[in-house]
Amino acid sequence: MAPTFRKFEEFLVAQVSTFSPEIRDAAKFAIIPKGKYIRPTLVMSAASESAGLDTVVRRSAVVELAHLSTLIHDDVIDNASVRRSLPTANSRYGARTAILLGDVIFSHVMVMAVEDPDRRVIEEVSKCMRVICEGEIRQTLSDKTDLVSRARYYDMVYGKTGALFELSCRLGAMATGSRGWESAAAEAGKELGIAYQIYDDVCDWFMSEAQAGKTLGTDLVSGKQTFPLIIMLERLSKDKAREFVKNLPSSDFLEIRRRMFEEGVLGECSSEILNRIALAEAALEKFPNLNARLLDCCAAFRRMDGVCNRSQL
Repeated sequence: MAPTFRKFEEFLVAQVSTFSPEIRDAAKFAIIPKGKYIRPTLVMSAASESAGLDTVVRRSAVVELAHLSTLIHDDVIDNASVRRSLPTANSRYGARTAILLGDVIFSHVMVMAVEDPDRRVIEEVSKCMRVICEGEIRQTLSDKTDLVSRARYYDMVYGKTGALFELSCRLGAMATGSRGWESAAAEAGKELGIAYQIYDDVCDWFMSEAQAGKTLGTDLVSGKQTFPLIIMLERLSKDKAREFVKNLPSSDFLEIRRRMFEEGVLGECSSEILNRIALAEAALEKFPNLNARLLDCCAAFRRMDGVCNRSQL
């Protein structure tokens, strides 16, 4: 997919010039730093080789810019200073400007989606962004002293990560003309999104900031119950777990991480990551003529789980 990636990166850089001259430097600061491009990769992987290059490139840019807009807002909410090993927009410009920068990038996403010849693109992008925003609001308004069950966690991370992974696969698959493949690819994307969020949760607890390339420990400070913490809390009585959660923001990060090591939390995180990847692979099985690239993505996610386990070293 190298030629498609080159075209995609050129197209992404070109989007900076679409913004007003006064804000181009800020837009460039937010857009140009190279991330992992997981979501664009999923778009390209779900599209058939016969899909139009311009269509795939544009849709890849749509999901990447949508992702960037949410990251900018997340960094404001978490007061994060580092993202992709660079200062965040929040750190460089302040919260007010960063919020507006995220808004204007999101607005550009919607313009690009409207311009797509397939009317379903704007419909799917709109629904996805609503799910993401509603999920963030629900999490913000939730009582941080309530114990979060695994079922509730999966619902939250669908809105946080799974929905955009799902959209990425759907937009790519829509270029094939097969409705059955669209549904299968979208289901695989959702499962990979949940797997990736668990991995990201593990990073926040067990990796160094140099390894992760972003500010870590924000989940603890904000009182978020992410997957590693939920597993640890399951080992406590309900009363002790509630007391633990009540005092979470002021807890000792290193002490909690030590307990996680002792109680085998990483192993359970790994098992759930692999389970979600297996569900993604199962969703793709019925489409042998279209699934090769997405199955390669699943294999890459399995290697990510290996990194997850080595992070404890």
